Amino acid sequence: MTFHSTYHALNFEKVLKDLNYEVRLMPVPRQVSSSCGTAAEFPCEKKEEILKICLSNQIEMDNTYKIESQSKSNWFVKLINGKKE
Repeated sequence: MTFHSTYHALNFEKVLKDLNYEVRLMPVPRQVSSSCGTAAEFPCEKKEEILKICLSNQIEMDNTYKIESQSKSNWFVKLINGKKE
């Protein structure tokens, strides 16, 4: 997940960790662009729960991406409403 600002990335990490979710902040990979340069990694199977938590805690996000392995390289796929773009 990418964010519009570092504030939202840090708030995302705090809220989710307080709720015992496994999340990790990291620099946005080259293949993905973001306004603030910080991304959060979390298990894909928790995406819908995490999106609801973001909405209820006014955490603004930029986009969600899924890391997929293809031909020995990582590819980042932008997900919009659960569909690949």
